[in-house]
Amino acid sequence: MKNYTTTLQAFSIVMLSAVLLLSCGNKQAKQAEELQAESKEQAFQEVTSYPIPTSFEVIQMINKAGASFIIGICNPIDNVGKYMTEKTKAINLGIYGADLAYSTTYQMKQETMNFLKVCRQLVEELNINAGFTPELAINVEKNIDNKDSLINIFTNSYYETYRALVENQKESLSLLVVAGSWIEGVYITSQIALTSRDNSEFIKILANQKAPLAKLMELMTPRSDVPEVKELMDMLAPVEEIYKNVQGENLTNDQFQSIMEEITKVRNALV
Repeated sequence: MKNYTTTLQAFSIVMLSAVLLLSCGNKQAKQAEELQAESKEQAFQEVTSYPIPTSFEVIQMINKAGASFIIGICNPIDNVGKYMTEKTKAINLGIYGADLAYSTTYQMKQETMNFLKVCRQLVEELNINAGFTPELAINVEKNIDNKDSLINIFTNSYYETYRALVENQKESLSLLVVAGSWIEGVYITSQIALTSRDNSEFIKILANQKAPLAKLMELMTPRSDVPEVKELMDMLAPVEEIYKNVQGENLTNDQFQSIMEEITKVRNALV
């Protein structure tokens, strides 16, 4: 996905082209209008495509690897009341989203409903009119016993939440949501790897987070003038440095320990 600066440049070019073509008569003007609309839609799709693997994809990999559900690993729902700023609400919307993915994939019904509730609360407090709507809760209750349906429902909800943030020029908040989700997904994976007798599959999952992290940092860089984004980038910088030396799907024991310790430090500072 192109960064936001490139997208804005694309919009500028489209608008300039439309102005020049207006002088060429009705037919040319109509063609220019169609081109402008098409280009805007293309640019919008580039911006609003979810930029890295969702937490649902990561959690499903954990589930397929045969890990058991660990009670108490997620961010406690009681914490939701202490998030007072847009930054903490956006980051923890991402974190709770990963916890929602975790509980849904493992068909933990009560936990699923609890995380759905706090996600909806944060969405409402962030004034996002998409994704976690009242209709979603009804839909979830109807499909509570169908894991695949729930995963699709929640994945689409997060896509819509992300799109709504970008569409309403809240790109920085959208990045914080994505970052929170990625951090929690890696945290959960590292904790499972730590407690598993055979953690080879979970090590692969962790090693494969090198590219998503690089993409996340790339996306945040144009917004590094925003204090909240810069602070999160600084927190993730030590993790990025460790990943720079990761090759393929393997982690050395030292690399695993370092990633686990650093991501735990970041995650605990955010929740």
